[in-house]
Amino acid sequence: MKLPFNPKTDLMQAFPTPMGLFKLPNHETLCPKIADVVLEREKREPGLEVSNLGGWHSDGKMLGWPELQFADLADTFRSATSHMIAATCGVPRFETKLQLAAWANVNRAGSSNASHIHPEFHWSGVLYVQTPDLSKDPVRKAGNIEFQDPRGPVSMLKTPGQTNLMSIPVEQGMILVFPSWLFHWVNAFSLDAIRISIAFNARIEQFREVKV
Repeated sequence: MKLPFNPKTDLMQAFPTPMGLFKLPNHETLCPKIADVVLEREKREPGLEVSNLGGWHSDGKMLGWPELQFADLADTFRSATSHMIAATCGVPRFETKLQLAAWANVNRAGSSNASHIHPEFHWSGVLYVQTPDLSKDPVRKAGNIEFQDPRGPVSMLKTPGQTNLMSIPVEQGMILVFPSWLFHWVNAFSLDAIRISIAFNARIEQFREVKV
């Protein structure tokens, strides 16, 4: 017999991977100012080699940079993370204390970021500050951030419509938040351009349900 099916009531998602997509308010004004601060820092500081293959990776203390006080980035990242906790924790009201760390990334032609995760943190995210138009770049999905399907055995036999990665084109002011255990990387590009992002990690130090 044929069975009726309503995807709103009859479809259950098992172990989905939550990701948040936000937009920075007033990004048209704020992002160019943030970019100026980052590029000035790049001139003065050697940077680190972490997941970045080329490019410039700042120290992890940029939330304390005095030049960025106007941007209030710590509050922005705390707000984005709190929204994701609220969407996944299963309680209506809570109080939480977060430990945050953030750093800037500057990628130019040929720069990329290798596949990696962020150990010892719960949530990670990226604010895209400067995103050049890479639509005519011959490199495959140039400048995109990509995520690996975390369900390892799922690739043993593909089903229709299945893909093992998610490739996301980015734009100025976008804030992408995802679980820190999710493998991700950034594609290179070949055009003469500058791509600037600010990555952050958040660890839940305290969590308490508030009884209504």
